Amino acid sequence: MKTTLIAAALLAATPAFATQTCPETPKDKWLRAEEIQQRVEKKGYEVRRVKKEGTCFEVKAAKDGKRVELYVNPADAAIVREKASS
Repeated sequence: MKTTLIAAALLAATPAFATQTCPETPKDKWLRAEEIQQRVEKKGYEVRRVKKEGTCFEVKAAKDGKRVELYVNPADAAIVREKASS
């Protein structure tokens, strides 16, 4: 029972992180995932995956041989947060 509650709490917190880092943008103003990928690649990243996460795009990528996780503004492809990924 405790395991179920902990797992539910962790899952509920994940979209909240994305909401806090990207502004609320109407869905009709969002760029397509392909456009996000192209713009992030122009910044020197090797993109492996792009997916919608809350109010951001979450991008799994590599740069300079290191894996990174990016949170990207869906309206202009600005990187709002970058963290090392393991």
